[in-house]
Amino acid sequence: MTKRYAAKFLFVLVIYALISGLAGIGFSAFASSGTHVFRGAVAPKPKIQAVAADSQIADRAEPDTPAQSVPAASPAKAAASKKKTTTPAPDVVKKTAKTAPKQTDAAPKAPAVKAKKSAVDKTKSAKPAVKPGTSKDLLLNAQAALLINMSTGDVYYEHNPDKTIAPASITKLLTLYIIREALAQGRLSQATPIPVSAEAVKTGGSRMRLKRNEKVPLGELIKGISVVSANNACVAVAEYFGKGDPSKFVAQMNEKAKKIGMVNSRFKNPNGLPASGQLSTARDIAKLSVAYLRTFPESLKVHSMTSHTFHGATHRNANTLLRTYKGVDGLKTGFVCDAGYNITATAKRGKTRLVAVVLGAQNSAVRQRETARLLDYGFRRAADEEKLANKTSAAAKKPKA
Repeated sequence: MTKRYAAKFLFVLVIYALISGLAGIGFSAFASSGTHVFRGAVAPKPKIQAVAADSQIADRAEPDTPAQSVPAASPAKAAASKKKTTTPAPDVVKKTAKTAPKQTDAAPKAPAVKAKKSAVDKTKSAKPAVKPGTSKDLLLNAQAALLINMSTGDVYYEHNPDKTIAPASITKLLTLYIIREALAQGRLSQATPIPVSAEAVKTGGSRMRLKRNEKVPLGELIKGISVVSANNACVAVAEYFGKGDPSKFVAQMNEKAKKIGMVNSRFKNPNGLPASGQLSTARDIAKLSVAYLRTFPESLKVHSMTSHTFHGATHRNANTLLRTYKGVDGLKTGFVCDAGYNITATAKRGKTRLVAVVLGAQNSAVRQRETARLLDYGFRRAADEEKLANKTSAAAKKPKA
C-alpha cells in the first residue's frame, strides 16, 4: 500500500515537473518574442508641442531653435506637466521678446509711397519758372533795369539788377510809404497841419512854393512830393515825424527798407538829394514799388496826376509817360548827376500790371524811350503767356477720341 502510494506520488511529481518545464520554456519564449514586438512598435519619442498662446509666440519668435525631446512620463506626471506648460513664466516671455531674432519669413515690404507734393511744388510743376530776359533779348541804353509782372510776380527782364546807383528822387517813394502808413494807422489825416521851418524853405532842387512858418495840410504835401517831387516838402514832413530831427525819420526809412527786403539800399535823407553812401539797386526799387502799390493802391490817384497847383504855382509831373504811354499811371522819376536819369514806372493793360525800373539813363528823353521799350517787351510777354495758357486750357478740355 505504501509502495503503491509512493509510486503514484512519484508519477505525479514527474508529470508536474514535465508540465512545469514545458510551461517555463513556452513563457520564456513568448516573453522574449513579445519584448521584440513591443520594441519594434514603440514610436520615436515625440517633441513637445506648444499648447498655450504665449508658448506659440515664443515658438514664432525663435523659429531657428530646435524642439528638444523629453523622456516619456506617466499619465499623472504628463497631466501635471501639461498644466505647467500652458503658461510660461513671465520672465521667459520677456526674455523671448527681448532676444527675438528678426523674422526670416517676414512679409515683403510694401512699396514706398511717394510724399505728396506741396502746393508750392504743384505750382512749380504746373507752371515752370519764368526766365527773365536779358540784354541779349532787349538791349537798353541804361545802367540798370528790371521789369516785373506785378500780377504774377514774375520777373520779365533784368539788366545789372543789383548794381548800386544813387536813387535820386525815387527815394521819395519810401518817404511816401511811411506817410501813408501813418494815415492808414490813423495817426495822421490828410488835414493834419504840418509846420514849415526855415530849414525846409531853403532846401534846393525841385520844390513847391512853401512859406516859412506856415502850416500846410499833409494832403497838399503828399501831392507836392508825388507830383512836383518837392524836396522842401519832404524836409517839412521829416521834421514833423522826427519831432524836429529829420535824422529820426531817415532811421524809420531805413528800417522800413529792411522790412521790405531792400538789402542793398541805404538812405541818408528823405528826398534823394546827393549824399555820400545813399545807394539803391533796380531790384530793391522794384521791391519798394511793388510793396507800395500793393499796400496803397489808392496812391495812384495822386501819382497819375500830370500837374499840381499850389499857392498859384503850377508844376508839371516829370513822368512824361503819363501823357505818352497807354496804361501808365505812376510812379516816380529822379535825377542826380552821379546817377543820371532814373524812373520806376507802372502801367496796366487788361489784367496785367507791370512795374519797370530804369536807372542811369543819359537824359530824360532816353529814360522815357527806354522805359517805353521795356514796357512794350513786358506786355508782349504777358500776351504770349496768356495765349499759351488759353491754348493749353482748350486742349485739356477737348474730349479724347
